[in-house]
Amino acid sequence: MLVRMSTSDAAPVFASTDSTRIGLLVPSSNGVMEVEFYRSLPNDITVHTSHIPRSNQAITPDAMQQTTDNAIGAAAALDQAELDLVVHGHTASSYVGGIEGDIELARNIGEAARAPGMTAAEAAVRCLRSVGARRLWLAAPYPRATTETAAEFMTAHGFEVVSLECIGVDHATKLKRIRLEESYDLGVRAAAKGGADALFFSGTGVHTLGVIGALERAIGKPVVTANLAALWGALDRLGRTDAFRFGESRLTEWQRGRA
Repeated sequence: MLVRMSTSDAAPVFASTDSTRIGLLVPSSNGVMEVEFYRSLPNDITVHTSHIPRSNQAITPDAMQQTTDNAIGAAAALDQAELDLVVHGHTASSYVGGIEGDIELARNIGEAARAPGMTAAEAAVRCLRSVGARRLWLAAPYPRATTETAAEFMTAHGFEVVSLECIGVDHATKLKRIRLEESYDLGVRAAAKGGADALFFSGTGVHTLGVIGALERAIGKPVVTANLAALWGALDRLGRTDAFRFGESRLTEWQRGRA
């Protein structure tokens, strides 16, 4: 007698649990970067976050140095996650350390996490170069003095900063509360001064996923935000730029246009 298996008797098929793992290091006050990564990444790339402790939440050079000093311990907390890459998600502390300090930071977190290391700041440099940018409008949520360290970092990498605009937020916990309208106005204000090839919007603790499309339409040039750059830079290092998307960003179009 022939017995037919019903559909319900068939062996179940399960999705793969394999994933590419990105480690993310951010200050504990940063409630934005991890969220913008997860909203942008496909299901087969996962984010594993370790928070950098910092007693001083002021956005000053001294506080930025504390973030750098404590990043190694945060990276070491991920050493058993078997990461494919670890990302330092705090641009302002990279600016204070300069080019050499940023390179050393990437090396140190990589050794601590036992994975290749990179920083959001160096990803921003690579991303801006990928669209052929040489002259920049620079916008940041920081106080003026910290924003100027961003300009100095970009100048040291060979860019010309033609305008610099900031909001003046002086406490790290306030960054996540900056409204998209404020970020839009800041970007437009920066782009109104002189001709440039792209707008760089610094700050991984600020929401930019929901404003980047409007900004690009308003200024007609590429907009590279810190979180966009870190995401693209991580995917580039992993050979997965095919998976890149970040809100309404036209980054891949700008990159193809350059080619």
